Amino acid sequence: MGGRELLLATCLLWAGPVMAQSVPRSTADSAVVSIDYCADQYVLSLADREQIAGLSPRASQAFSYHRDRALGLPIVDPSAEALLHAAPSLVVRFWGGNRRMVSMLDRAGIETVNIVYGHDSATIFDNLTEVAAALDQAEASTSLVADQRRRIAALEAKPRLGLRALYLTPSGTTGGLGTDVDGMIRLAGLDNMAADLGYRGWRKISLEELILAPPDVFIGSFFDDRSVARSSWSPARHPRLARLMAAVRTVAVPGRFLSCSGLFSVDAAEFIRAALDRPE
Repeated sequence: MGGRELLLATCLLWAGPVMAQSVPRSTADSAVVSIDYCADQYVLSLADREQIAGLSPRASQAFSYHRDRALGLPIVDPSAEALLHAAPSLVVRFWGGNRRMVSMLDRAGIETVNIVYGHDSATIFDNLTEVAAALDQAEASTSLVADQRRRIAALEAKPRLGLRALYLTPSGTTGGLGTDVDGMIRLAGLDNMAADLGYRGWRKISLEELILAPPDVFIGSFFDDRSVARSSWSPARHPRLARLMAAVRTVAVPGRFLSCSGLFSVDAAEFIRAALDRPE
């Protein structure tokens, strides 16, 4: 028995009944499994359907950009035992798993591609290129990156709107400098009110600041997603904010554009700009 087979057998014995619900082992030479939601989006963007041996359990949920592509594909539990049982040639991960899992997959001869965190276009394009190379899909990534560059240039060529926008989630969280939302707002031709207030990263917005100096535009997302937690103390639940949002132009961006570290920021920016360019 070789090293890979011995490792697999050991894990199967250790895992016991957990493995009973795993998908059958793959026989495809280029079979890929993605083990978290963002890794799913990269794989679904680039891989041929027959290359995909498994996706994470969240791949077909409402906030998945490529949920329609995910339907009907196998789901693999993001554990070392389930992955060794599925026996893909490639595992793609963003935040899923850990070093121990990667080490175990490496010993079993399974290649791992780790997506690098970053919401800027350069990082996203590099990630697309790396995943595509591992999938032997270089042409797909080249085409996708070229399309993104063209659409970014088209948005940047539009005149700026001179409006202050505030992004808001059901938890009352907003995105300041250094977030993908900040880049999305600016790409849509708007100024980010949170950044103007000196906010950095993700933080709760002050209801007092909103009331004293409301934005010209609210950009909301995930308000229609029941799986998103809503704190009883969130500013988004306050009746004053509800009245304010009713009085100020509000663009509700689909959550599937915003839940994967900037991968679909261009789609979100196009959606916002198209909504604001339409007459009220």
